[in-house]
Amino acid sequence: MDWQSPFIVPIGAFAMVLGIVLINTMHRYHVRRLQSEERLAAIARGLPLPPEPINRFTGPNGVDSPERRAAKTRSSAIVLIAVGLGIICGLGVIAHMDNHEVLAGTIGGIIPLFIGIGMWIDYRMQVHDIEKSATPPLENSAPPAP
Repeated sequence: MDWQSPFIVPIGAFAMVLGIVLINTMHRYHVRRLQSEERLAAIARGLPLPPEPINRFTGPNGVDSPERRAAKTRSSAIVLIAVGLGIICGLGVIAHMDNHEVLAGTIGGIIPLFIGIGMWIDYRMQVHDIEKSATPPLENSAPPAP
């Protein structure tokens, strides 16, 4: 094989991605097999079944609550809007530059900047939602009569 071939880098990148996917799939299979063996051993001994592992990305039974789905959707929307604004601003800067070769690299900084701004806005909104839900509602009922 000729190691000076221009195709060695794309082939290596493809092999790396394929390897990562394969290793992840094998790991998940191994974990599920061990969990199944543990459950079968507990059933054979008459012990109570071990609890299902909790997925930190979903709620109980693998289903997200409507509030969590709404928060994920809002987060994705804000980040995508920020990416879009970053690309628009970056390409606008490049279109209005006299020296494209020197300053064209600014788009590499503008896009992550807008992604960060979008994530920060979503973070502030989530903190506000958490604080609002943690504050007990004030009751407008009259005090008890003496």
